[in-house]
Formats: sequence, structure tokens, C-alpha cells
Amino acid sequence: MQISNYNPSFCGYKSEFGKKLNKYLSENIRDKNKEKAIVESLSDIIPDKITESNIKGSGWHGIVYGIDDDFVVKLGRRAKPKIGRFTVLKDETTKNLKTYYGNIIAKIGNMQIMKNALKTKNTLPAGLPGRWMSRGQKLEYYNNVYLKHFVELPQSAYDEIANDFKTLNSLGKEFDTINPNNFIADGKKIKIVDEITPAKEKNPNTLSKLFKVFVNSYDANTAAEYDYLAVQRRKELIKKLILASERSELPFFASINDRIELNLAMRLCDYGEDFSTIQKTLIDYRKKYPDINERLEKISEFIDNFNKDDINTISFYA
Repeated sequence: MQISNYNPSFCGYKSEFGKKLNKYLSENIRDKNKEKAIVESLSDIIPDKITESNIKGSGWHGIVYGIDDDFVVKLGRRAKPKIGRFTVLKDETTKNLKTYYGNIIAKIGNMQIMKNALKTKNTLPAGLPGRWMSRGQKLEYYNNVYLKHFVELPQSAYDEIANDFKTLNSLGKEFDTINPNNFIADGKKIKIVDEITPAKEKNPNTLSKLFKVFVNSYDANTAAEYDYLAVQRRKELIKKLILASERSELPFFASINDRIELNLAMRLCDYGEDFSTIQKTLIDYRKKYPDINERLEKISEFIDNFNKDDINTISFYA
């Protein structure tokens, strides 16, 4: 899903619809009169919300519109909102996920209600935005906007993503890691939108997939290209991803394509060797250091030996 620029006017805004729906979901008791009140409150505000200026994101099958700080509405492309039956959807798969905001929690007529992933004014999707850019503009944005922002996120943001990867592996499910825009920085956290699907292979949520999202992709259709000005930031991001993956002991790869992604990340970071060198050490450390904190400290020292300072990331893109 392509995420639009966040409209900060929703920060701190609680609609009557949102208040009623939140209260109803927390009670976990079905009441037709309360459901009717929720539907009526949405009916009152929906004409003002389904507007071009209020689009939060769009994908192949639908457009997401902001409602308030807590909820958004997804509507099919070219569809007009129709108020109708209220249905609550429960998904046991997502209840233990900390970073996932792509699940549908209710339906009203032809509208799907989801949690609003964007809670702050400081939001940015991974990868490139969905607009035309020259090659120089792409390189500059990727390094000086995207990479700069995501490198500055705390380690905990990536730890939470990796932990959700681990949870989905145990459930035989996988995230959509094809489109980096599905991963959105919101304040000091990263949130995942779009769908969860059944796994096509065992333990598909891997370190390689983290590399694919955060290092290797411009967008859903375009691999990132080498840029010597971006090498240092890519190396810093690689370190965060490896540490996050090791904390959750994710698989390194699950397929040949995954292996290709691991080695692509190595080339983009100008390491001059494939991932097997790092993998061998990580496997060795998993055996040698059973205490996770000691292991992460040793891994951090090991990666720092790879991440020697290169050229400073200055701005002179053509």
C-alpha cells in the first residue's frame, strides 16, 4: 500500500464515532442499540472524510481515509461509501503483534474499519514516495531523507519488528515485505500496514526480509541501487537489523531469493564479500554466547569491525 503524507490535523482528534467504537470493542459484549449508535455516528461524519485531501494511503484494491486519531476507513477504488450492517472481526493471529496495524477490526456497509497507524506528526514510510523522481532525486531522497530518518530510530523499533516476525513464523504466516511503504516510521516506532498472508514456506519472516524492506528496495517494483554516499548509513542500518534479528533469533533466509537479498545488501554496503562471512560468525556466536545480552554485545563489536567509516554523507547529488 502506498502511504500518503500524514495529515497532522488528526493529532489529538477524537470523533464520537471513534469514542463509541473504542468503548464498544473494549466491552466485548454485543449490543444492537450500541451498534446502531456507532453506525449513525459514522454516517454523520463520513461525507466529510471521504475526500481527496483526507487520503492516508492507497493500494491495488482500495483507498484508506482518515477518520480520527484512532481509526481509518478503507474503501474500494471508485466505490462510494454505503452505510449498512455492522460487523466486528476478530483475528487471533494479530492479537500478540506489537507493530501491526493492517488488520480489519470492523465492517460497516462496504467500509472496512482499521486502527490508525499514524499517531504523530513525525511519520515517514520506508523507501521512496509514490511520485516521479529523477535518478538524482531518488538517490538524494533515499539517503538524506529515508535512510537518515530510519537510521536515527531507536534499536527498540527494529527489535519490535523482528519479534513480530518471530511470532508470525510460529503461526505459519508472513508479512508483505515486497513493498517497503508497508513499514512506516511513526515517532520512535515502526508500524506495519497491509495484509498478513499464509506462509508459502517454513519460517518466511527472516533477516533477509528485513534487509529487503529497509536496505534493498526503493518501492514494490524497484530494487535500490548502489550509492557510495549512502554506504555509511546503510551499514548503520544493517547493524540495527542484524541486532534485532539476533535478539529474536530469526532465520537468516528461507529461500534462494532470500539468499540473493542478503548478498544484495552486502553489495549495497560495499562490503566486498557475500553474507556467508557474517552468517558464519553469527551462527558461532549463537552457540558460544547463550546469554542474549552478552551475545548482542559481541555481535555489535563484530559488526563495527565491518562498518569502518567511509566517505561522509554530504549532499551534492546531480
